[in-house]
Amino acid sequence: MNHKTKVAALLAVGLFGANLAQASLMADGPGLVYDNVANVTWSSNANLFATMYATDPNLISWIIKAVPTVHDTPNGYDNAGPGNYNLSAADFNSAGTMDWFGAMAWVKYLDSTNYLGHSTWMLPTTYNQSCIGFNCTNSMLGELFYTGLGGMADQSITTSHNASYSLFTNIQSNAYWYGTESASNPRYAWQFITYLGLQEMGVKPYGGLYSWAVLPGNAAANVPEPASVALLGIGLLGMVAGLKRFRFGQRSEELKASGQIDLFDETQGTA
Repeated sequence: MNHKTKVAALLAVGLFGANLAQASLMADGPGLVYDNVANVTWSSNANLFATMYATDPNLISWIIKAVPTVHDTPNGYDNAGPGNYNLSAADFNSAGTMDWFGAMAWVKYLDSTNYLGHSTWMLPTTYNQSCIGFNCTNSMLGELFYTGLGGMADQSITTSHNASYSLFTNIQSNAYWYGTESASNPRYAWQFITYLGLQEMGVKPYGGLYSWAVLPGNAAANVPEPASVALLGIGLLGMVAGLKRFRFGQRSEELKASGQIDLFDETQGTA
């Protein structure tokens, strides 16, 4: 493969990769949206708890029955001994907000009911705890806000976003819990504020935050079949060949017009 063909191949692959990056969010079956950058699958309903409660007013009772105690790193807010917090109805609000303990119990309840056929539901996490403030993409919600949804610092995601925003419903211009506890003080847990694009920590018993359920990986496992991969490779080779023919014909016309040769032979080299 000569230099021109290599460049064309790299260009074709680069264009293909750029298109994938631009479409980092995609519908992944009913009620799910896959993020191929973070490799997680979000509930398409960003206030699913409130939707579930509107359907079943006994939801809070079912959650407490399924998950009566939340286990965490021992801290001063544990009400049932170090590392144990017993739930009550006060940990939830029918509008969708809840404290951190309620949020942790709710996703475990989704697991217990195999919601949408999955039992690995969790709250989003931070990949590390090195960023507080704006433009933090070291977390699932930060990556979703800035990369997946095209949010901007100090602006609400509900007013500043890209086309992928339409994949979701009920996104709140408010704050969402992470499942990640503060490493320095387990009385706190991380949170992401969608009306500012801000990442910070809050005390676990604060009941004014929402929860957004997420699954690890691609929940629908939409892996291309081998035949599809082969067709993709053939398509890329076709693009390379087409670019090569275009360049060959363009150079031939230039040389004929200048009177240098009557026929361009690529084996003689190119400029």
